[in-house]
Amino acid sequence: MFFGKQKITVSEHNQISLPGRFERLGGGDVFLTRGFDHNLMLMLKDSFETLVERLQEMSLSDPLARQLNRLLLAGAVESKVDMDGRLELPDELAGYASLEKEIILVGQGEYLELWAPELWENQVKVINEKLENGHSFEKFNICLD
Repeated sequence: MFFGKQKITVSEHNQISLPGRFERLGGGDVFLTRGFDHNLMLMLKDSFETLVERLQEMSLSDPLARQLNRLLLAGAVESKVDMDGRLELPDELAGYASLEKEIILVGQGEYLELWAPELWENQVKVINEKLENGHSFEKFNICLD
């Protein structure tokens, strides 16, 4: 499970080094794809395959389903995190997410998000506004029992 956030840097060769706490990615197959908020999603191969299975269950006649497929699959790239935790960022995906010299890496349970610092700060503002009004999240009915 991936959680927490951390600032990391991008090398001149467009590579990132993942922090040690994400070591389960090391030496493994991963997928990078576009996220919903001009960020990137980094998933282990198993998680990505589960996502694809769920996408394939949607109706091809639904225009919104087709758009979701295009968002998540058209730009997806299969890659490998080397044993030292390094991963190359494809130029097209880095451009989509405005990733340059620094990245905020955010754990989301089954996947990681990669954010440009400015976009992450905007996201934090939105989250903090929602937290002031707890009713915004009531519809999710989160229970721990």
